[in-house]
Amino acid sequence: MSKILNVTLTDIEYEILKKMTIVEGEEGDKLRNLLRYYIFTLPELKSGEYALKRVENKEEIESYLREVWAAYELTENPTEVWKEDKIKKLSGDLLEINVLLKTGENQYVPGNKFRSLYKMVLHDVATESKDMDEYSAACVATIQLLMEFGADVLSKETIRDATIFLNEGWLFVYATAMKKARDFMKTKKLFPEEAPAPRST
Repeated sequence: MSKILNVTLTDIEYEILKKMTIVEGEEGDKLRNLLRYYIFTLPELKSGEYALKRVENKEEIESYLREVWAAYELTENPTEVWKEDKIKKLSGDLLEINVLLKTGENQYVPGNKFRSLYKMVLHDVATESKDMDEYSAACVATIQLLMEFGADVLSKETIRDATIFLNEGWLFVYATAMKKARDFMKTKKLFPEEAPAPRST
């Protein structure tokens, strides 16, 4: 639901807003675009900072992860039983916080920034937690990024559903590739190549 705000700016504040070149638009529209620009700049964390936040928010992240897997206990792919209105609202919410980009009518892809950060966080989570399966690591990465991109305003249900939506739609392919690579490396360790026989002189 949209909210209408009346904002009083000083003359100087208004002149600064008008002259800002990082956002487009006029008056109220410019304020809205400024907010979207601010949201876009929020998740500029480094790998180590994400790792620290995972420790600080461990219980909250694990709580979200339990919610995600509980949805999978009811059906193999929860998005297949969702109504169109739910998907439309979820897509709209993710579009607002720059997680998704619109590519056509009812067509979206994760934004480049989100996707790049996701790959970094997925790698870090999988490296930190050797006993965690690749798909759980993928969910943890998505959950943490949604917490960052949503600036702590997304509801628990939205984070749960968005995690499922993003992973099923686009991101589980990275977890699958990681699983295949790990399985391959395990096979290589179990069956190392025979050392070449020494040459006779």
